[in-house]
Amino acid sequence: MSADKKKKRKPNIKRIVIAVLLLLAVIAGGLIISFFVFRAHGKKELQGTNYREIRIEEIVPEEDIEDDGSINYKGEKYVFNPEVMTFLFMGIDHRGDLADADEVTDYLKGGQADALILMVVNHKTKKVNLINVNRNAMAEMDVYNKDGELIDTEVKQICLAHGYGTGHEDSCERQVEAVSELFNFLQINGYYSLELNGVAELNDYVGGVEVEVLENIPKGSDELKNGKGKTITLMGEDAMRYVQYRDVKSFNSVESRMARQKQYISALFAKMLDKTKEDPTFPVKLLDVLEEYTVTNLNASKISYLATTCVNYEFDTENIYTLSGETVEGEEGFEEFYVDEDSLKDLIFELFYEKIE
Repeated sequence: MSADKKKKRKPNIKRIVIAVLLLLAVIAGGLIISFFVFRAHGKKELQGTNYREIRIEEIVPEEDIEDDGSINYKGEKYVFNPEVMTFLFMGIDHRGDLADADEVTDYLKGGQADALILMVVNHKTKKVNLINVNRNAMAEMDVYNKDGELIDTEVKQICLAHGYGTGHEDSCERQVEAVSELFNFLQINGYYSLELNGVAELNDYVGGVEVEVLENIPKGSDELKNGKGKTITLMGEDAMRYVQYRDVKSFNSVESRMARQKQYISALFAKMLDKTKEDPTFPVKLLDVLEEYTVTNLNASKISYLATTCVNYEFDTENIYTLSGETVEGEEGFEEFYVDEDSLKDLIFELFYEKIE
């Protein structure tokens, strides 16, 4: 045997590189397939929750309802759109660790829902709309005592519904029920609640949110205390203070806070959509980051489907609605917001029904 043949053969770098690339491609392909299977499972789960129509017969005259189910409203004919899904997002005014549900002894400390955002996803028009629900909107709800026993049904500020419970799933379900009833028993397909302490972490995880400061916030940083009219990027606790602060001594200060919340949520939502376009797994990562502040019935597969669908749908600030109505001082000195029923009815037909010829 020649000396040359006895030499150890040098590795073929080109072949190794190709082999590694092929291996990575196989792994990546498997991950992509797994992701789409995961997403498809979420879609199937959510579609299984879309089974109920609005009780329209309770808000329109019987003679305006045709035998085929269509509705005559303001000179137009409408049918219910079954391709609409809704999700309730709640900002809970609760600080500190949340007690385990089975350790709660007082079922009146679930925390009030200071922010209520109803997201409307229309798979037919491919639009996403948000409805900012006034925390003081008067709505019918079940009332419980500190032992968790149902004692009555009353009309109260809608934000109180979450307070009747442990702060966990029971509180969220009661808040969902109250909002559903406000919208004439609208089907709500899922909920997501975030404690106030989680806002800063959410804000910073998306890289901060840019806003034009609508009013000076006394408890914020120097930049926020004197920032009215300036464009700044909210970071850390400033984000929480911007969406949470209101002057409790000023009548109807909820309105100015809702304007800030609408502005912030619009910018935040747009940024989250951009992040999801860059990385389809971003929503699932965010869900994990915020886990300790969150109560939800939306699992990772549902969130994945919802987020990666919404990135392809139309959304802008014109898609954010605020309920019309009047704020008055109630008998007990608390602010009460009475929703304008005609405007609410118009909104229901605009977002949850479709015109037919």
